[in-house]
Amino acid sequence: MQLIHAMNDLTATHKDLLGLSKRKTEALTNNKLDEFQALLLEEQKLIRQLEKQEQQRQEAAEAWNQEQPDAAESLTITEILDRLDGESQKMAADAAAALTDTMTELKRQEQLNKALLEESMKFVQLSMELVNPSITSMNYGTASSDKMSNRSLFDSKA
Repeated sequence: MQLIHAMNDLTATHKDLLGLSKRKTEALTNNKLDEFQALLLEEQKLIRQLEKQEQQRQEAAEAWNQEQPDAAESLTITEILDRLDGESQKMAADAAAALTDTMTELKRQEQLNKALLEESMKFVQLSMELVNPSITSMNYGTASSDKMSNRSLFDSKA
């Protein structure tokens, strides 16, 4: 069945993305920004591939629906599984479960990467503030600056 094949293709690409996501985690934790940027480019290619595969899955679902004697207006995997029987139903259920599991794991991994990236950005911001302090942090208080404003730079009584 074309729909099962399309779901298996989506699962395989999601697994590729999951592996790439784990490599991104490793690059972030080891502070390898060049490698991380290269992985982002590779990720974009896989996302374009996913978009094409999702389009194929939708077309396969529509084609399957048109072949049915009583075509449904909206197709969900549950509705499709209810209409299938025997081995086709089991294969479709397994494909849907594998796709869902892989997508869930990918989402969890990407949330980890997001947290690591946010922490990295906070560290960079803190480091920049320490290296380049603002003018207000250079002053040690308003009282000392008020006393200084009444005196000239050079003391004329010397």
